[in-house]
Amino acid sequence: MANRRDKDLLKSGDPGEGWQGKIGKTFADSTPWWRPPLQAPKGAPNIVVILLDDLGFAECGCYGSEIQTPNIDALAAGGVRLNNYTTVPMCAPARAGLLTGKNPHSVGVGWLTHNDPGYPGYQAGEISRDAPTFPEILRDAGYSTYAVGKWHNTADFNVSAGADRSGWPLQRGFDRYYGFMGAETNYFAPGQIVEGNELSTIEGYDDDYYSTDDFATKAISWIKAHRSSCPDKPFLMYFATNAPHTPHHAKPEDMAKYKGVYDAGWDALRESRYAHQKEMGIIGADWELPRRTPGVPAWDDMPKDRLDIMAAYMEIYAGLVDNTDKNIGRIVDTLRELDILDNTLIIVTSDNGASSIGGDDGAANFAEKRVLNNEDSALARSMLEQGKLGSVNSSPAYPKGWGNAGNTPFRFFKRTPMNGGIRVPFVAHWPERIKDAGAVRSEWVHVTDFMPAVLEILGQDYPEQFAGYRTRTLDGVSMLDILLDPKAKTKRQVQYYELEGNRGYIAGKWKIASLQPPGAKLDLDNWVLFDIENDPTEVNNLISEYPEIARELIEKYDADAFANYAYPIDNRTLIKAMTHDPYEMKRINRDHVFYQNCETHQALMVSPLVADRDFVMTCSFCHAEGQEGVLFALGDSLRGFCAFVKDGQVVVHYNGGFLVKRDLRLPVQEGPQMLTIRHTAKGKLQGAAEITLDAPRLDAPQSGTLNMSPTILKLNGEGLDVGLDRRTKVSAECEGRGSFKYAGRIDFVRIAPGPQAPGSFVNLAEELAQRDW
Repeated sequence: MANRRDKDLLKSGDPGEGWQGKIGKTFADSTPWWRPPLQAPKGAPNIVVILLDDLGFAECGCYGSEIQTPNIDALAAGGVRLNNYTTVPMCAPARAGLLTGKNPHSVGVGWLTHNDPGYPGYQAGEISRDAPTFPEILRDAGYSTYAVGKWHNTADFNVSAGADRSGWPLQRGFDRYYGFMGAETNYFAPGQIVEGNELSTIEGYDDDYYSTDDFATKAISWIKAHRSSCPDKPFLMYFATNAPHTPHHAKPEDMAKYKGVYDAGWDALRESRYAHQKEMGIIGADWELPRRTPGVPAWDDMPKDRLDIMAAYMEIYAGLVDNTDKNIGRIVDTLRELDILDNTLIIVTSDNGASSIGGDDGAANFAEKRVLNNEDSALARSMLEQGKLGSVNSSPAYPKGWGNAGNTPFRFFKRTPMNGGIRVPFVAHWPERIKDAGAVRSEWVHVTDFMPAVLEILGQDYPEQFAGYRTRTLDGVSMLDILLDPKAKTKRQVQYYELEGNRGYIAGKWKIASLQPPGAKLDLDNWVLFDIENDPTEVNNLISEYPEIARELIEKYDADAFANYAYPIDNRTLIKAMTHDPYEMKRINRDHVFYQNCETHQALMVSPLVADRDFVMTCSFCHAEGQEGVLFALGDSLRGFCAFVKDGQVVVHYNGGFLVKRDLRLPVQEGPQMLTIRHTAKGKLQGAAEITLDAPRLDAPQSGTLNMSPTILKLNGEGLDVGLDRRTKVSAECEGRGSFKYAGRIDFVRIAPGPQAPGSFVNLAEELAQRDW
């Protein structure tokens, strides 16, 4: 019987099956018949989903912010705002929930794309194949489907030239894609651009390039092209910006608008936003403003000689949000100019709440601070005084005090199931169907409720099978009636939350939560209980008064968590992003050879080969007099090392960060050459390389030693280029010369990885790391 069912689930591709004409020997005794083209339901709306990244509840004007967001505000004025919308408190899982209508653990996306710990709920961020995405549903219903911006639902190890592309956007429902695959990127010079199914070989960016501008321009061009080619066909535009995620980059003219606005500090800002929220009615008059989130310092306690830096971080962030709104306005203006705005459903929301990743003081280079938990205090001062903080050659994150203000009136941050992590803005605009423009809805809606709404718009049920897979039931319930009907009540009763060991459960008016600090000993019994109907800002822990309610919710949490594969708990620090499953361990411990005239080899694929470990890197090339250019470049202007030929010398440059730049120069002769970098990792982030340049004409190799401390831990930006240095330059000496292509022949660049440094936490085998934990 099971085999029979499997057969019934298969589609027929037989061109004669269902054909309704007549076939004779000639046209004269035959009757043609044409299958009707796939068409969406009559009147089906265009759908534009604008998914922002790490935007807190209070960071749009229509949610109480002083940041200028007139375009989002206009959508709210012409549509509805939700003040009780919950999401999942981190990007990849939230996207999986939005795209599939299922709890993210249940489709394998319980965490990020960096590692696979070997459990069903945590499969390196890739959505299981039995869970169709709403773009796949829409495409099969007659829509054209476009995606621009951040994807972040493909495993890091599957983003390379020869990798499995089954989790890439085009294989998960989109006709066209333009953007980047990972968690974050440089706004002024993205380390990776993917178009369609191809990794772009773009060599550099114009001086005025900015990724949010670029993404909006691409979205607009595709919408216009769609209207020209298929004016009667509806479309989906999934516009998922990296804004305002770190690194907080802003154009000078955008951040300049906010100069001096934040000098009073984050405590005053939080009070101001709270008052504004109450005035505009986005929160209830009886909502209490809690004390600062535990661990957030008072503004008045911050060192007085660093307050200008603290304020500058927020000026940058405000400029970033301001620019994002302007680009949303460009898209909306396009819809209006094309006369399709009225029947376009536009959603603007965020994947999770504002972040605390910058720590107490903020970070000028958060990519390293989040791993090392410290940063030279002189770095931010130096960057600010040079006008580089927030620029292409910085990687800033604002202090968590600003994130706390961003989540006003809630406490806590992204990564937690507290309301600061899961309650975010949600604006819906659809003039043809939403008739009470400007309204605020307070009914509970969750991120998984969008996919069922799409099905309701189409008049379809969730399919029992899709693309050859049996599906499981949806976890979401349609939000459509709540968006359209001011009298509609939520159909949602319960929801579990889990991220990095932080757990939560809502059942009606009751909510429990348990927070597990990263790296701390687990305390599975540290639950708190809130009555979120009467205490939406989670001020009063009622667990001692209602222990029986807490016990009941804990039992329900455990049942749902096990059913959805949320267990086992993993509250390790971000060091777990540098562990590897057994198959990846084989890859990162073998030699790799790279060649000239190839696309950039992705950073997350290459950096484990050299991260805090011994390695031997060899470059075989041929040199003729006058030839110059880059032999190889690993990394970008923020971190990495490279070798290039200039002025008759081979220069090996180590970029250890904003304050660490070192060179070794060796004379180069004509003819075949072998450059060898033999690196020894000594422990405690100390490393040095013996470098030799050998050629047949030399009696003995040229040689020298280069200090390569602090050692590379993980490169998040640009990867490895052979024969040129695309995008930002590892060495400032290579700037102003385009990609500085080497004019001669490069045979290969080989990396032979060796042992890890003594005591290193990088490149641990996942299985062993779990045992040690």
